[in-house]
Amino acid sequence: MAQATRTTGPGTLVRDALAPVLRATGDVSADETGSWVQVDRPCEVQVILELGTIAAGVTGFDVEIQGADDSSGTNTVSYGRFATLTGADDNETRVLHASVYKPYMRSVIDHSGSGACGTTIKVRQPHDRKTDSTTAGD
Repeated sequence: MAQATRTTGPGTLVRDALAPVLRATGDVSADETGSWVQVDRPCEVQVILELGTIAAGVTGFDVEIQGADDSSGTNTVSYGRFATLTGADDNETRVLHASVYKPYMRSVIDHSGSGACGTTIKVRQPHDRKTDSTTAGD
């Protein structure tokens, strides 16, 4: 009798459904320092910044990703920043590759101008959203 399985087949990349969320989906209309989120991923990661609508009055939107040893921010380090965004960058997805070595992460957003920016920030494994474009002839 065949066995049922809920796993994906061989060669299929699995999107990490339990990816830590540094910023839940919603509008940002002022500077924002996120809460520390336990990620426990001492490895290479992709921080995914998904943007919704950005108001025309937003003149600068700067997102930094930080790490720390605990939820109180002990020994805070910066893993990097996304390029500064403006109203012309709405509905895009940006990726920041980082070598994570602290168990906690957060996002720090510097908002300039007026209006809101739809934002979601998640931490995923490096293979997420990667495709193999080679062919048999390559």
